[in-house]
Amino acid sequence: MVLSLCCGLVHAQPGWAPLSREVERPYATQVQAYGSAIHSAIRPYRAQDLRISLGADSLLPKAAIKKLDSWAGRMNGRKFRWGPMLEANGGYGMGSNSETIYRGSAGFWADLDAGSRLNFHLDGQGWGEQLPSYLDTVTSATQVTPGEGYAYGTTSTVTHYDWNGHISWDAHKFINLTLGKGKNTFGNGYRSLFLSSEAYSYPYLKITTSVWNIKYINLFTVMNDIRGAAGDPGKYGTKYTSMHYLSWNVSKRINLAAFESIVWSQGDSLYPRGFDITYLNPVIFYRPNEFQIGSPDNALLGLSINVKVGKHILFYSQLMLDEFLLDQIRNGYGWYANKQALQLGMNMHEAFGVKGLQVRAEYNVVRPFMYTHSDTRQNYAHMGQPLAHPYGSNFQEGLVNVDLVRDRWVFSVKGNMAWLGEDSVFSYGANIFRPERDRPVKENGQLQDYGYRIGQYKLATVAQAEFRVGWTLDPRSAMRLELGYLFRTYDAATASVTTDHIIKAGLMCYFRERHAEQVPRYVLN
Repeated sequence: MVLSLCCGLVHAQPGWAPLSREVERPYATQVQAYGSAIHSAIRPYRAQDLRISLGADSLLPKAAIKKLDSWAGRMNGRKFRWGPMLEANGGYGMGSNSETIYRGSAGFWADLDAGSRLNFHLDGQGWGEQLPSYLDTVTSATQVTPGEGYAYGTTSTVTHYDWNGHISWDAHKFINLTLGKGKNTFGNGYRSLFLSSEAYSYPYLKITTSVWNIKYINLFTVMNDIRGAAGDPGKYGTKYTSMHYLSWNVSKRINLAAFESIVWSQGDSLYPRGFDITYLNPVIFYRPNEFQIGSPDNALLGLSINVKVGKHILFYSQLMLDEFLLDQIRNGYGWYANKQALQLGMNMHEAFGVKGLQVRAEYNVVRPFMYTHSDTRQNYAHMGQPLAHPYGSNFQEGLVNVDLVRDRWVFSVKGNMAWLGEDSVFSYGANIFRPERDRPVKENGQLQDYGYRIGQYKLATVAQAEFRVGWTLDPRSAMRLELGYLFRTYDAATASVTTDHIIKAGLMCYFRERHAEQVPRYVLN
């Protein structure tokens, strides 16, 4: 069943699978399994990698709506494939806020194979919805619906849209070039401290080199700072990123990876800069180069170790470094410029010998001021949202996810608990859109350099649990009929505790990856 579901997806060999763990469900077990040659932390996955590594050249899956195949021709070997993406669901919220919510959307996706080496993809989707109060608070603060675009509208009723597309060309048996607009992710976790799918999509050029047991990614992007633009794209600030991800499958069980990123602003009328060709160098480590050229740009470095145990258990980790001095770490005084983030996690497929059962446990901790920069135009964010963890910085989080798949039935339980430090009139490192110079001032008028620890200035807590049961109509877009319940409690430390109970049901579509765990950490002007 898994291979049959997979092969329809990967028929377009030069293309890419959708970036969605719900779409990836049918083949996720094989991707992570002992002996798999796929670099599971690099997503989206190349369709050709899935075809070769999983041997998915067998029967094609059947849609729950049989006519869907004749409409779209997606699973019958055609070079052109397309399909709808629809949502129509509603619900009711109780607790601190009594409210009616709904979400409706329509869209499509399409793939075209122009020979064996060239693939075109396009998808688009628009939404109209009445958000639950906690998401409305986040959207009002950031101006965007998490991961899905600028929020147009008033109060909790908003509209937004997103479109993605790419041209993918296998220039050589070892090299793929992809030019497009979309998202990319590095990491095996539910979260990523390197680059996640949390923020809105962006234009990018990706060069993928695969040689022996090594996969190397060069990713160049164009991103936006939406502050002060009032939703007018013509007034968005522009910044660029250049990223490298080097992944090495040391053995069938061990993977080592290194990540680096540089963020820089296009400048302004007084100092116009544009794209800095210095960062087109495909192999150099940026941090040493930063010291050499004396650049003020924002450079980050990450390391990852992933170990497979048994047949289907993966232990994964990420360490992200922005700035640090080893002596300052050793003395334990809480120096503000010691910016680190750590992730530890375990993901089990076929857990406890139960077919279709997946269990994930994960812990994330991010120090104050991580992902910030003295020039806030160069912080690690895009369209008002962090590029890594949605909580930004100054927090620790634990989560457990349990999923059970039975044919087209999907049962899911997700639990999340986080402890977050909050800012005051001064910055204690929670708001990645504030510069470090906003930190507290001592009696002598100098900025406070020490004493910054997770949970300051005041500690906020958020706990969330979500239960879902759904029946899959179309595995290609993860479109399903679903019933869900969400419980959430939030103690903001400076306000009363809010509790939400939200029940919703209807047609859902998970072609785009999204997470319900969101907290308002800042307000953008």
